[in-house]
Amino acid sequence: MSGRPWNKVVDSRDQQRRKKRQAVLEAGAFLFNENGFERTSLDDLARKLGVTKRTLYYYVQSKEEILMECVRQGMEFLETIIRSSEQEARAPLEQISLIITEYVRQVSTDFGAALVLTRENLLLDETRRNLRETKSRLDRLMRDAISQGIASGDIAPCDPKLVSAAIFGALNWVPYWNRKAEPVPAEEIARQFKQTFLHGLVHVHADGEQLPRTSSN
Repeated sequence: MSGRPWNKVVDSRDQQRRKKRQAVLEAGAFLFNENGFERTSLDDLARKLGVTKRTLYYYVQSKEEILMECVRQGMEFLETIIRSSEQEARAPLEQISLIITEYVRQVSTDFGAALVLTRENLLLDETRRNLRETKSRLDRLMRDAISQGIASGDIAPCDPKLVSAAIFGALNWVPYWNRKAEPVPAEEIARQFKQTFLHGLVHVHADGEQLPRTSSN
């Protein structure tokens, strides 16, 4: 989470409230990811921020509100990936590379990790539906890129549904093994994941020549 000191936020009153509320959310996401939602209390959150529990109620009403907002902000990250993927035409392997790179970056943040580590039964019905729809849209983008690559001959014949599930399965596991004192940088994870997955997808021509490498994105 951000290391912004609680008492050094100096802006207008409204700006101070927004920034301090965001500090509460960031601390909440961090603690939920580290300890689990059920095992994290508002007292824990207050201690982490160095404020009283009563102070927290000026910014949030409950622990559940913090969780819903953390997930909402995490979904905004995914929406950014989706918009970027939909707005710019890219070759299939470039599209897959972009999704892998950006997804790793997002699940390496506290809000992004919350999307993976939070059990869906803890979410409100509307939030759960929105999260599933957002993930489904991203999955469709991945499948479409794989299908287009197969059609163009850039990607070896395969089942796009299974390949997409394998890729996102690996990406979603990152917050489970990489939350440690010295985490592997997101850029390095993305580089190695792309090297593995893209190499496996690339179609090898009859003459043994592989397609050109994609850019690093």
